[in-house]
Amino acid sequence: MVPPGSREALSKPPRTPSTGFGESTLGEVAQGDPVRLPDLATVFSKRAERLQALAEGHELEGFLRMIAALVAAQDAALRDLPPGSLPGAAEIAKGKLVGRAPLDPSAWRRDGSWRAALAHILAGIDRGKLPEAAETARAALERTGEADLEVLADRFLEGNVSPQEAAVAVFVAAALQVAWTRMAALLDLADLGVGPGKEVEADTGICPACGSPPVAGMIAPGGTKFGHRHLHCSLCATSWRYVRVRCVHCGSTDKISFRNLAGTSFLRAECCEACLGYSKVFYLESAKALEPLADDLGSLGLDLLVGEEGFARVPNPFVLGVMTTGEAESL
Repeated sequence: MVPPGSREALSKPPRTPSTGFGESTLGEVAQGDPVRLPDLATVFSKRAERLQALAEGHELEGFLRMIAALVAAQDAALRDLPPGSLPGAAEIAKGKLVGRAPLDPSAWRRDGSWRAALAHILAGIDRGKLPEAAETARAALERTGEADLEVLADRFLEGNVSPQEAAVAVFVAAALQVAWTRMAALLDLADLGVGPGKEVEADTGICPACGSPPVAGMIAPGGTKFGHRHLHCSLCATSWRYVRVRCVHCGSTDKISFRNLAGTSFLRAECCEACLGYSKVFYLESAKALEPLADDLGSLGLDLLVGEEGFARVPNPFVLGVMTTGEAESL
C-alpha cells in the first residue's frame, strides 16, 4: 500500500533529508535497513558532488563533468516535477502474485511525468559541459515528438539501446531515473515485503522496488564480522541487502573470484565462473565518500579488465549502448 498522503506528495518539493543511504555513518547504522528507499533531498545532489570530485584529473574528466552537469539537472528537474501517479493497491497486489516489483516498468504503464523531467533536463543542463555529440543529441530530443520519446524510453527500459542511440539514451535514462526515484521514495516498505520478521538479505539481485539491475554493491562495516553488502538500483536508487560472495546474476556461491585494479583497495569485481557475470563491490571502510553510480562511472577501467576475460554485466545506464560488449572507445 502507498502511505497516506503520498499521492499528494508527488507534486510537492522533496522531503527533509533523512539518513540517505546510511553509508556515511558506519557501525550500527550499517547493520539495519534490509531495504533503503531513496532520499529525494540528497540523492542527485550527492551524486553530482561525487562526480565532480572524481572528475578532477581523471582520464575521463570531460565525460564525468558532463554527467555531473546532467545529474545536477536531474536534481533541479526533480524539484519541479508535475503531479505523477503510483501503481494502485490492486496493481501492487497483482504484481506480488506474479513475483514482480511494484514499480516494474513491464508491469504497468508509466505516466508522462518522465517526459516533463526530460524537458526540464534538456532546457536546464549546463550546455557548456556538453561535447558536440551530446549537444546534437540534446537538440534532437527537443524536437522529438511524444510517441517517439516513448519508444526511446521503452528501448532503454528493455536494455535494447543501440550504439547509434547511445547519446540520446543518456538523457532519456536521466529523465526516467528522476521519475522512478521519486516513485520509489514514496513507496511503503510493506509493498516490498519488508517489515517485522522479514529483515533478511534478499534472495535476488534485482531491485525489490522496480525490478532493475544494480549498478554496484557497497559494503559497510557492522552487522557481521565482515559487514553487510547493499546493492544499489541503477534506475530508482533503492538499495537492498544481499548476501556477500554470491553472484547477483545467477545466485551462485560457487566459483566466485575477484579482480581489482592495481593500487585500488576500495573496489573489486566479483566474478562468477558459473554464469560469467560480474558485479562491482565498493568497500566503504577504505573510502567513505563513495556514491554507487558515480563511482561506477569513475571505475570503467575495471569493466574493461574483466570484460577482456569474458565476464559481463548490465552496463551503467549512462553507458548503455556503448559498453554492451565491454568496450568504451566511444567515451
